[in-house]
Amino acid sequence: MVLALILLLALMLRLVNLGTRSLWYDEAFAVLFSEKGLDAMLAGTLTPVAGGAADIHPLLYYSTLNLWMAVFGQSPAAVRLWSVLLGVATVGVMYLLGRDLFGARTGLVAALITAVAPFHVQYSQETRMYALLGLLLLLATWCFVRGNPSPQPPPRIRRGGVGWWLAFGVLAALAMYTQQLAAFYLIALGLVPVLARRRDLLVRVALGTAVAVILYLPWLVNLPSQFGKVQSYYWLSPPNIGQLLLTIRSFLVVHLEIPAPASTLGFLGSIFLIAFLMIQVVIVLRGRRSRGERTPLLLVLWLAAAPVALLWLVSQLQPVYLIRALLPSALMLYLALAWLFNRAGLPRPIAAVIGGGALALAVVGLYHQYTWSTFPNSPYPAAVAAIRAEWQAGDVVIHQDKLSALPMIYYERDLPQRYLRDLPGSGDDTLALPTQQALGLLADESVEQAAAGARRVWWVVFDFAERQYAAAGRPELREAVAWLDEQYAETGRWTFNDLILVRYEER
Repeated sequence: MVLALILLLALMLRLVNLGTRSLWYDEAFAVLFSEKGLDAMLAGTLTPVAGGAADIHPLLYYSTLNLWMAVFGQSPAAVRLWSVLLGVATVGVMYLLGRDLFGARTGLVAALITAVAPFHVQYSQETRMYALLGLLLLLATWCFVRGNPSPQPPPRIRRGGVGWWLAFGVLAALAMYTQQLAAFYLIALGLVPVLARRRDLLVRVALGTAVAVILYLPWLVNLPSQFGKVQSYYWLSPPNIGQLLLTIRSFLVVHLEIPAPASTLGFLGSIFLIAFLMIQVVIVLRGRRSRGERTPLLLVLWLAAAPVALLWLVSQLQPVYLIRALLPSALMLYLALAWLFNRAGLPRPIAAVIGGGALALAVVGLYHQYTWSTFPNSPYPAAVAAIRAEWQAGDVVIHQDKLSALPMIYYERDLPQRYLRDLPGSGDDTLALPTQQALGLLADESVEQAAAGARRVWWVVFDFAERQYAAAGRPELREAVAWLDEQYAETGRWTFNDLILVRYEER
């Protein structure tokens, strides 16, 4: 009964503003790409381009989204609902894992923390692969625990069967087909028997790994070309220590650039909570009563921290540090916090204060998640509505870049909309020509080409674009605006938070 209420709470929190908050570029891409079908997606992903493959993501999530949309449609709420259900299922699996490691009560607390965690709510409301990634790797971890014959099992739970390791291998392969950064979590999980000096467990992990490699082999042959794309041009930079602090705050608050003072309080509160957790871990592990919990507690802490550290270290050489891909580690942190509140022996007044602080962080994160209406979730539907209200035959919409183009194309398929290409070879040049061809949305080389003699031009640009181009010393935006001012007269300007819409009419 309690678990059912927690699952209901998880569902309700993930349905809030599901269809009213704007889809952003990545979500719009997911919808527009998935609807083309598997053949087009393969061509748009694996076709060779200069430096490697056209795109870097595998296609499991996109394929499931294609099937989902065929049944439930493509409205904003519909395309996000698939992630909602994956997120709610993750809450249920969190209970199972917490129960098997620390008992049923801790499992319930872990499920409750996951249900209200803004970071998990955020990616359970997004039309991207991260909710699926979190579910698959959490299930793989549960199979790892169930397949481990060493710990004393709870009543009526049989451990160590080969079936758990076959399932582990299947889930690990599916996770890699979802997001290749799953490898960092799986590496951390695979190192557990080595660090624990458990030869019997190592043999079982090797069996699961063999199954995963066999199943993943058809895509594994494409990794070199996809990695070549990452090496040639990718938008991420090497992370610094600040990125680790941002990761902690994201895990416990939300992964958005929230303004001060909420951001400052979120940083301080998150760091305090993690520090308090680690102090209690040291205290408990030094005590006698920790004997039965040492192994599961260290496992959870390792899986919360090791993938983050591995990804950060590798990213010093090849930047791939993507906080949202660390969602499985955030789930392990929530399980560690459940242990803290239920098994660490905290006095009730202290537990109430710490729990109240954690809840306050969650409230701050949920508020910003539900109300966020600037980049990347700028109010694209409002901009589309403004254009549609004054549209005339012969008009064209020109987007300064793809980041506003794909969301507004998603919201209004009938309007002629064009967008300018990224600087070739730059970190922003992530939408390769084969991917554009698969989408049926080719970028224009210049604003002149995009305008193509139109009587009126609707120019769409973010308010921060001019600062970014000036800081990078790039003249393309200034040149595009200068050409528009020369050829057309500005007859209207609208601002939708950080999204600017300018109407030009021919002179």
